Amino acid sequence: MADLGTNLREARERLGLTQEQVAERSGVHATEVSRIEAGKRDPQVSTLLRLAEAVEVKPGRLLD
Repeated sequence: MADLGTNLREARERLGLTQEQVAERSGVHATEVSRIEAGKRDPQVSTLLRLAEAVEVKPGRLLD
């Protein structure tokens, strides 16, 4: 799941978003976004879907 964190961070940065902005867009707490990006937390599928939508990518792209 380390790739997930890296891919999420890259997608977020590509859009010029902060972790807090991704949290607002997705409804996922900013601390959780931080932990996922750091590879310290594996999200549930529902969380993954919300994060992908927030950073405007398909969910599979976060897992590549």
